[in-house]
Amino acid sequence: MLEFLRRSSPLWRHADFNRLWAAQILSAFGSRITRTAIPIIAVSVLVVTPWEAAVLSALSYAPYVLAGLFGGGFVERANKTRLMVAMDLVRFALVIAVPLAWFLGWLNFPLLCLLAASVGLASALFQNADVSILPRLVGKDHLVEANSRLQATESIAELTGPGAAGTLVDLLTAPFAMVADALTFIWSAFWLWRIPKLQGEATEEATAEAVERPDVWAGLKADIVVGFSAIWRCRPLRAIITGSFFWYIAGGFFFATLMVFLLRELRMAPSVVGVMISVGGFSALIGSLVARPLAKALGYGPAIVAGFAFSAIGLLMLVPAALLKDWALLFLVLQQLLGDFGIMIFMVLSVSLQQKLLPEEELARANGFNQVVSGLGMTISILIAGWVAETIGVSNTVMLGACIALVGIIPLLTPHLLGIREEPAGRAEPEPAAG
Repeated sequence: MLEFLRRSSPLWRHADFNRLWAAQILSAFGSRITRTAIPIIAVSVLVVTPWEAAVLSALSYAPYVLAGLFGGGFVERANKTRLMVAMDLVRFALVIAVPLAWFLGWLNFPLLCLLAASVGLASALFQNADVSILPRLVGKDHLVEANSRLQATESIAELTGPGAAGTLVDLLTAPFAMVADALTFIWSAFWLWRIPKLQGEATEEATAEAVERPDVWAGLKADIVVGFSAIWRCRPLRAIITGSFFWYIAGGFFFATLMVFLLRELRMAPSVVGVMISVGGFSALIGSLVARPLAKALGYGPAIVAGFAFSAIGLLMLVPAALLKDWALLFLVLQQLLGDFGIMIFMVLSVSLQQKLLPEEELARANGFNQVVSGLGMTISILIAGWVAETIGVSNTVMLGACIALVGIIPLLTPHLLGIREEPAGRAEPEPAAG
């Protein structure tokens, strides 16, 4: 069986990639527990207002702006595997603090916001390093397959995690359910530590830049310029990030109001919410598996646009869900099926495209610019959504946000992206690590 797997894909022979993959398996599952539990704690335990729920959601994404602006160069020049281990340990301490504070009677809304923002900052640095190290581990020729496999794992976690989270919340209460997530960060740190330190070291070009710019502020400004220029001078990536910005705005409306909409407007039980969200995990798994075949059938660029369009249509299912509350569950399931299927195709192909087109010494700073765009879009729209929800109501706000995603299709309809028919060629594949 193992020999069959090794022959079916070169990635099975990449010991270091398999360690990265092993680190992700339980961590992805645990993260779904916390993502589900924190809003439930805010809504059900702390009884927050829609505006406060929006603030809490915003504080989970705002750190991505700071990490993107000031952390891209830091990640570029850091040992990425050791940085990921450190961020796992930081997140373990922060997540375990929530049930501990609740048990001691110290948990309140400001503390929950502080912990959510701190976890967001650590996650932003971790994700940047994770995306930046992948081309070195597998080689650019195998990036689409590697990203598909990693996203498939995320999809399985999305399929099983929220349902398990809802059940754990019902049985143990939301704070204690987060203990499971905290322990998965220890698992992740263990496997990442086993990746040789040499694999995570910065490139010679990135190290040389740091020596040439000893002034900290001059270096920060230069890093921001490098990240922005890397994306903006590449027209396909420019189209992708512009379309993504509108998706993040729509997503901000979605995440800001989702739990309030489901728990208060529709009066769903946490377990039902978890199962419904898990449906999206199934469709995301299918999306991760069909991304590459779809790119071969439609063309690489058109497949990226198709994935985004599926996701936007999925978000539009929130409109009938808000209008026809007796049928809301049906339309919410359709939203999960279409939306997660499409966004997974879009993510696998667009992330792989960036990793293929950009040089390694610019990748972390370009990822930082992506995080600035996503963090700004999500944070601003979440805060606006919270205010809008208290003004026109939660259901109307959900419908408004769903319609915004359609605008994101327009910048993607450029010949620079649609004209990419074949998967871009990668550089020579590195020798796989033995193990």
